[in-house]
Amino acid sequence: TANHLGDALGQQVIVDTRPGAGGMLGIDIASKANPDGYTIARGNLPALAVAPHVYKKMPYDALTDLVPVSLTDKGQNLLAVHLSVPAANVKELIALLKAKPEQYSMASAGIGSGGHLAGPLFTTMVGVHPLHVPYKSAGASILSVVANESQWTFTPIGAPLPHVRSGKLRALAVSEDKRALQLPDVPTAAEAGVPGYYSTTWAGIVVPRGTPEAIVTKLNAAVVKVLNTPEVKQQFVNQGGEAAPSTPEEFGRYIKAEAQKF
Repeated sequence: TANHLGDALGQQVIVDTRPGAGGMLGIDIASKANPDGYTIARGNLPALAVAPHVYKKMPYDALTDLVPVSLTDKGQNLLAVHLSVPAANVKELIALLKAKPEQYSMASAGIGSGGHLAGPLFTTMVGVHPLHVPYKSAGASILSVVANESQWTFTPIGAPLPHVRSGKLRALAVSEDKRALQLPDVPTAAEAGVPGYYSTTWAGIVVPRGTPEAIVTKLNAAVVKVLNTPEVKQQFVNQGGEAAPSTPEEFGRYIKAEAQKF
């Protein structure tokens, strides 16, 4: 995707990956960069909308220190269980969690991660209180369910998808108001008996406060052009997501709405 963006902008785009703290480290660097359009960042749900509710002291304010450029992608969360869990659907899982909450623990990629939030939103709405087991990554949490260390998870679809397709996990529901392109036979949570449930993972491009409007407009045009190419669209589908270009204003409103929700 960076190569495509470089072609659209007419110069090389260098990716500087800064993992850690749910994406906060990279966003912090970007928030303090020179606002000349040459430093952009791809921020996600935890770093832009959830972190202020998790950390007492934030190194940046996502709503004032950053300027939105465009939403880039959204992804479904997937409710999946170990094969030994005697639940063929969501309603049966809810009944199990109400009857034996200590026996069926929920794995997540860590406190404040997109998958962690999808799980408690679900358990709150259906009135169950299972044990939550946070791991260090989505991959580790999925492997814990495959190994039956934890029994279920509600997590971004990319990580559990190979295990569902290979028959190692059972998929019960997806989290948005439409079915996932990758698993069209799996119902939405609303279809499965939890009306009103909706959660999604997402990411988008932001730049430092003070970046001139003309530069934001130019970057938005390039990002939207790239996200509308068939190759990039398919890349997101392969990773368990979906391209979702937007205007800067739409992305800004979306960040605020997600922050308020959580």
